[in-house]
Amino acid sequence: MNISAATSRDIALFMVGGVALDALVLTLPLDASVKARVISQLSNPKYAIQLGHLLYSFYDRYTGEVVNQDIFKQYLLDTFTEAELAQWQHSLFSLDGKKEVSKSSSHGPKTEEQALLNRQFIAALVTLYDALFGKDKLLYGDDLPDQYQYLTDSKADRETVATVQQVLVNMLTKYSESLEEGDMKAAILSIIDDAKPENQTKKNNRAQAITISLVDFVRLNVLKGYRQYLLEGAKVDALNAWMQDALNDEPNALLAYLAHQNTRPFAVQMTVDGLQQGLIQGLVSKQPSPFLQQVKRDEQNIEGFAPKGVEITQTNHLPDNTFLFEIADTPYTDPRYLPFFSRLYQEGAKGVVEYGVSTTPTISVRNLPIIKTGANVAGDGGTGIPNFHFVDREQDRAYYFFGNDAIQLDPLFSGNGAKTQFERLVPLVTLNCNAQYDWYAQSSYDPLINLGLGEAIRDFGEQRCLKDLRKRGEIEVSLHSMRESLIKDIHAYQDITWWTPLTRSTKRLTIKDKLGDYAKLSQKGLPDFVLAYNPWADHFAHFTGPFANEILAPTGELNRLDFWLGEMETVYRKAGVYDQVLWGIAGDHGLSPIYHIVSPEKEVFEGIQSDYDMSLRIRKISSDEGEGPKITHTFDYPSNKGIDVIVASTAGGNYMMDLFNSQRGWETQPLYSELTFWKPLSAKKDDPAIDMVHETVSRLGDSLDYLAVREQDCSLSACTLRLVAVKDGVRHDEFITRNGNRTLYHAKNGQTPVLLNLYETNPYAAALSETEQQEKSALIDQCMNKVDATSPQTWCDKSTWQQLTRLTPRPDSVNQLAHLYDESRAGTINLFPAQGVGYNTKVPGRHAGEHFHEKDAFIGFWGTPVTAHQRVTTAINGSLSPTLYEYLSGNSVEVGEDGWGFPSLLPNLIGTQPLE
Repeated sequence: MNISAATSRDIALFMVGGVALDALVLTLPLDASVKARVISQLSNPKYAIQLGHLLYSFYDRYTGEVVNQDIFKQYLLDTFTEAELAQWQHSLFSLDGKKEVSKSSSHGPKTEEQALLNRQFIAALVTLYDALFGKDKLLYGDDLPDQYQYLTDSKADRETVATVQQVLVNMLTKYSESLEEGDMKAAILSIIDDAKPENQTKKNNRAQAITISLVDFVRLNVLKGYRQYLLEGAKVDALNAWMQDALNDEPNALLAYLAHQNTRPFAVQMTVDGLQQGLIQGLVSKQPSPFLQQVKRDEQNIEGFAPKGVEITQTNHLPDNTFLFEIADTPYTDPRYLPFFSRLYQEGAKGVVEYGVSTTPTISVRNLPIIKTGANVAGDGGTGIPNFHFVDREQDRAYYFFGNDAIQLDPLFSGNGAKTQFERLVPLVTLNCNAQYDWYAQSSYDPLINLGLGEAIRDFGEQRCLKDLRKRGEIEVSLHSMRESLIKDIHAYQDITWWTPLTRSTKRLTIKDKLGDYAKLSQKGLPDFVLAYNPWADHFAHFTGPFANEILAPTGELNRLDFWLGEMETVYRKAGVYDQVLWGIAGDHGLSPIYHIVSPEKEVFEGIQSDYDMSLRIRKISSDEGEGPKITHTFDYPSNKGIDVIVASTAGGNYMMDLFNSQRGWETQPLYSELTFWKPLSAKKDDPAIDMVHETVSRLGDSLDYLAVREQDCSLSACTLRLVAVKDGVRHDEFITRNGNRTLYHAKNGQTPVLLNLYETNPYAAALSETEQQEKSALIDQCMNKVDATSPQTWCDKSTWQQLTRLTPRPDSVNQLAHLYDESRAGTINLFPAQGVGYNTKVPGRHAGEHFHEKDAFIGFWGTPVTAHQRVTTAINGSLSPTLYEYLSGNSVEVGEDGWGFPSLLPNLIGTQPLE
């Protein structure tokens, strides 16, 4: 991609929103001085082309012809009678015409104001771009970086922030004047107050923090749009040049290429937040589902899950599970309910993994990049993101990704050397629909915009992506015809005798013109690879409950997801390429209901301070689930030194504690033995040491499933960790020791391990057959009874543990916990609450814990290429990416090489070599 004004297309021909760039700028609600300055600089191609593609990325893609309406709701009204829909109304669907608003949002933009908000938003982008251009070397257009360079605490970047901060404050001041008194106005005024000169040295200054994030967001999108523009143009030029040369020198190679393009493989990779295989299979089953029946029994026994001896509070919302209760014993088989998933299980179940696994902790920020890229967490080429929150001790910086730290995910990911599907597939046409980690994508729909608007404007991201795909599908039909025509023309050209040079020359010139036309359109057809992300089943389940009507009913989120999957399939069918597509979908985790809430801060830390008459310095770096985001100053984040304990919790299912009392230094994670003799920083020499593990498990009691702590130092090659819990008043200490690919699981003093439920059956799955019972018995004998603790060669390997634990209530439990501490930033002590309990949350849906619901992540493949005769019994959701990559590229995937962290399942699905 050569970058210079000379390579740029004529800016006069560049259109945004159907009008020339200068005409669009004139219509925007800009300050007169800004508008005049922008117009005057449009003659500079470097200024204008980058601005044009920034505005195209937002204006054409997010406004344009798409109507902001609930497409799925209209589908329901067209498909069901009003009487049918009336019985399934809930907080996200009603028939009274009122706009439903997310439980997690206090308010959303009004439909009639949306067009105005769009124009104001575009005007804000133009204002910020104009403020940055000329002051930021990245936006000169002379040097396009391989990776986006985020702001640093340099003098030049500080000056950029100061310039943009004043622009931002001016915009916020105007906006605040239009708001009524309330929380929103108060929050904006507090940011404006931080921008006053006397507050500029204030720690974690919010005005500065938001400005830094905003500058990075705008610069990133400017450069991303510019890269995509240049990449597409470079591909068009390169393809045209090659085809023109090939016509002269290698016409058979050109014919082979054109023929291949008409039969080439496609891949669509779907990532769905919170998609659980056991739940989906139960919902589409024609017979009563053991899963749904057990969930119903759980819902009827809420008090049975109440922990004893701790203070309990309740969630702020009581789920309405009436639809679940109706269908648990009598399956709901209406063909209008989950038609896509019903067909998938009837016709393509062999491609769906029986027991998909979410890695531990089962948290989105950790598992989403795993699914999207196939990279593991730790090591070179790993994602480097072990949790939704962590403390980087080398950097002395805490991260929490609900807030402006979300922008830091990309540099953390790329800085660790991880590769995305887009980077691996740069030669192909690629499209990103609302997923993160898209720097190398050829075309993108921004994930943060979708998350920010999608709850209030339902189907916001889905309809925009589908609009793009439909247009591309129509072009793909035209491209197919063009290729067929070119093949005929080239054959005819080859058949023309050399004795008629004029006829041959005329034909060759005609073909060259057609090749040029084809090249111009070549990047506009259906993408070879699509990555799409749908967050809604998870995002709403937190606030309504995972089995509530809002999720399960025909008017709920799973049926909405089903609708959009069907619509996407239809595009490929109409384009005539469906048989060439391998589809893949994975959930990053499932969700488990919360009936009772417990606060570890109150139970553990307040108890210790009271009983030991001491003061602890505790910092909480996260919000509780159901609370708002946090703002962190990228340059001026607080130090974690001088703190006794850093705590963080996310999604109600994982609670992380970082302690700093290792004898080997502040940066080193302390081991179990060090935690049993712990003292706060304020302790006097004669004060007694505290056993933090004992205090934690004894005070949390049966609200705790178990905690995990390092017994010995952990690395990619070896680790020993201890699991501890108190059950029925008895303490259990159990150990997982990993040596290479082999792992030992045992309990203290030769007792039988109980914490991972290896000897129990899974109440959410069908009863084991006699063959499965015999298999499980043999595997337990192999992995538990016939091992020599001193001889790792006798321990079971990763594959064997996977096969054993799939037949238990905790799929892949031993392996997942054995790798919990591969990353040093994965916390010191990790607490996992018992079933039905949430730690530090306000809402009735949780994940990040170790219950079956959370671990059971959907992973499946479908389409004509899937010819397997039996289902894969168990696999980790990280196998989604390598499977689709292997299908598209024909390159074999080797775990541990080139950044791949998980195996491809392609040989299990098609039983043949990948397509050439």
